[in-house]
Amino acid sequence: MALPAPRTEPARDWIGLAVGLAAGLLLGRLVLGTLRHGQAWGVEQIVFGVVAAVAAAWLLRRRQARARPPAPPDTTPVTWTEPAPVRLTDLERGIQDICRTDRGFDAARFAGYAGMTFRDVQQARMARDAGGLRDRLTPAMYVELQARCERLRSSARSARVAAVEVGAEVTEAWQDGTRDYVTAYVAGSMLSHTVDDATGRAVDGSPARPVAVEAFLTFTRPAGLNFWMLSLIQGEAGLTG
Repeated sequence: MALPAPRTEPARDWIGLAVGLAAGLLLGRLVLGTLRHGQAWGVEQIVFGVVAAVAAAWLLRRRQARARPPAPPDTTPVTWTEPAPVRLTDLERGIQDICRTDRGFDAARFAGYAGMTFRDVQQARMARDAGGLRDRLTPAMYVELQARCERLRSSARSARVAAVEVGAEVTEAWQDGTRDYVTAYVAGSMLSHTVDDATGRAVDGSPARPVAVEAFLTFTRPAGLNFWMLSLIQGEAGLTG
């Protein structure tokens, strides 16, 4: 079923043109009549003049609107730029690898464990016995720590440690085959000195002056949900005396 054709604009233009011509003729007649008789314009002539001017302006505006070309469509192509991939640091990549086999691994919580382990190692020095840490040390680390304790005992000396104030943060993490590795940086201060067992006098360090603590503790374990063991201590807080 065919739809009726829409009304076209030319009809409106002809109406406007007729109105404009009529108003113009009327205005011209009024002006000429006034000039002939030498009379001033009255209210009626002014009203007719305004109507004629409005009609002429309306017609001119319609013609200009039809003559104006339509605005060209926006042809600017829309482009999609894929965001650059975020590059992970070596530490972030290592933590990500560890989390694949242990989703509960948390670097901040591990840093707290590293700080606690450092304090426990200092307590083992004081006791001159690493037996209490055996399950938390790799076999090689246990042998080294126990040997240091034995040297203190054989030299008739004892380590004194107090006021251990340290913080820790994870600095390295990686996975090598079937093993996980994490290194934590421990820093702070503590009171540490060595005394002669016979006299009780300090032979190394000071019981009143804190010393700076700076050490790197490396831990390892079989990849997955297994217990971390201390495997290496590096730095100024190495087990001396």
